[in-house]
Amino acid sequence: MPGQLKVPRGLAGVSVTETAIAKSDADGALVYRGYPISEIAGNAGFEETAYLILKGRLPKKDELSAFTTGLTSGMKVPEKVFKIMRELGPEAHPIDALRTSVSALGSLDRASGVEAQQASIESKMAVLAANCYRVPRGEDVRGPTEGLRYSDNLLQMLTKKEATEYERWTFERVLIFYMEHDLNASSFTVRVVASTLADPYAAASAGLAALKGPLHGGANEVAMQTLLEIGSPERAAAFIEKSFREGRKVIGFGHRVYKKFDPRARLCKDYLLEILKRRGGDDTLYRLCDEVEREMWARKQIPPNLDYYAAPIFYLLGIEIPLYTPIFAASRAFGWMAHYSEQVTENKLIRPDATYVGRSDLKYVPLAER
Repeated sequence: MPGQLKVPRGLAGVSVTETAIAKSDADGALVYRGYPISEIAGNAGFEETAYLILKGRLPKKDELSAFTTGLTSGMKVPEKVFKIMRELGPEAHPIDALRTSVSALGSLDRASGVEAQQASIESKMAVLAANCYRVPRGEDVRGPTEGLRYSDNLLQMLTKKEATEYERWTFERVLIFYMEHDLNASSFTVRVVASTLADPYAAASAGLAALKGPLHGGANEVAMQTLLEIGSPERAAAFIEKSFREGRKVIGFGHRVYKKFDPRARLCKDYLLEILKRRGGDDTLYRLCDEVEREMWARKQIPPNLDYYAAPIFYLLGIEIPLYTPIFAASRAFGWMAHYSEQVTENKLIRPDATYVGRSDLKYVPLAER
């Protein structure tokens, strides 16, 4: 077709819009609003980073205080949302329950105006994520605790296991790493929905749908299940050999952008080792992760991604595996809302073309004659 521009499958390497939110590069660089991820990880808290992602600059002290207070005060979820979540039953996938609850929230939430709706999603996503596995199974709602920061609140709702100060700090770093990653599948999905001028609840629901797949958000759960299946460092080589022989992907490795290393995975690997050192004793889980990484690099030169090293951290913190992807969502919701705002600010409906390869000369055949 004249004027039609063909692009690679999966839009690999294609720039479809401009963004000032974040950028990742093949050489292992990642910036949030101009700040390298190592600068953010070493200095900023979750709320400070969320403000940066949403507003485009670091907050002043009074701005951070107001933003933190607003997040905490907006966490209360209408009971009817939990009732809907509960009625889905124990077989419901946690991300399905989370997506359904966000959609229900859009119908029940009294927040008016786009900014208020975005703030409501940002505040409530942690509560919904923490309960999307337990409530459908008939367990009681576990609510936030007044006075706790966002990451501490989420962690105490996810697990009753008492975390040390360093472990809480690490959990906050992982949330920061999951918050934003330029035009990943779920953020692009959010932008597509935002371009139709649908409300933020619809965009967040669509983002959750995209996040569910094992090639995106679902990867951290599969990565942990894989580590548990391998079981010990001594079995890593045989497992990788068998996976390649059977044509199976090793989830937790490889990335569309990063070809040498994922900077977030490197940092999480250090955090994992430090947690085990501080606990003392058994370091099998770290040695297992390291051995699988060595085998993957030696055979295919494929580096681990964030999901691969976030998963064992969650595991050590006592978080159930089906909650790993909802944790991702609780943080990525802030990135989604930043993309929503950026899209609608200079909006153009996202409506690509496709190359038709089917026939166009068929004649209709009545049902009785087929």
